[in-house]
Amino acid sequence: SLEEITSRKYLTFMERSLSYTFSQGRNTGLSFSNAFLNKRATYGVGVFRETDDSGNGFGEESNYTVTTRFTFLPWYLQKGEKLLHLGLSYSHKFRNGQTTRFRTRPEAHLGPRFVDTGKFVSDGINYINPEVALVHGPASLQFEWSSALVNSDEADNPHFNSWYISGSYFLTGEHRAYKTSNGAFGRIKLDENFNSNGGWGALELAARYSTIDLNDGPIEGGELANITVGLNWYLNPNVRIMFNYVHADIEDSGEADIFQTRFQVDF
Repeated sequence: SLEEITSRKYLTFMERSLSYTFSQGRNTGLSFSNAFLNKRATYGVGVFRETDDSGNGFGEESNYTVTTRFTFLPWYLQKGEKLLHLGLSYSHKFRNGQTTRFRTRPEAHLGPRFVDTGKFVSDGINYINPEVALVHGPASLQFEWSSALVNSDEADNPHFNSWYISGSYFLTGEHRAYKTSNGAFGRIKLDENFNSNGGWGALELAARYSTIDLNDGPIEGGELANITVGLNWYLNPNVRIMFNYVHADIEDSGEADIFQTRFQVDF
C-alpha cells in the first residue's frame, strides 16, 4: 500500500492509519521492483516469509506471502508539485491451517488494542488494496481501501475491511515530495529552514478519518473509527516536531481521546 511503502519518517501523521492492520509488515524475502514509462509507472513483486524481529520463522511451518504492487501517474507536473497517483496492490498469505488474528490500536502505538478478532484457523488470506493520492501545490489528499478475504471453514470465510481518507496543507507553501522511483512519498524540501535570521521552517496542517470493521459471520472483532488532527513543524528536512490529536469511537463500546507529540530526527 502507499502508506506502507512510504517510510515512517516521511509520513504526515505520527502513526499509520487503521488500514495498516492488514499490512504484511517487514519480513524476510526476495523482491524485485522497477519504474517504467519514463518513471510514470512502477511495479513490484516479492515473496516473503513471516518472521520475528530476529528473522526466525513462526511456528513449525513458515508462513509465506506472495505480493505485487502497481502504480501509475496519469498527471504529473512541475516535478511533482502537481500530481495524481493511482495504485493497486495484492497479496496472498499461505496459512495451511494455522491460526490467524487481526487486532489494532487507535493510531497510538502506546495505547491498548480496541478491536480484536481473536485467533481462528485459516488456510489463506487474500489482501486487496487500491490507492489514490492527489497533490496540488501545498494541498494534498490521499485515500486507500484495504480488504482481507480469509479462507477459513471454521469462521465461514470472513471478509474484513478498512479505509481512510486524509488531507494536508502546508501553510508555508511547500508541497509533499513524491519519489517516482518507487511510487511513494519522500522527504519534504523546505523553502526555508528554521534559523536565527528569521526563518521559521515549514508548517503543515493535516486531518484523517479512518475506520476498520472486524465483524463478519461468527467473528465479532468490533468496529473502530478514528478522527486524527495533526500539526507538523519542520525545522529543516531532517528535524520536525509533531502534534496529533486522535478521537477514537469504538462501536457499541465507548470513545477515547488521545494527545500525542513527537520530536523526530532522521537521516
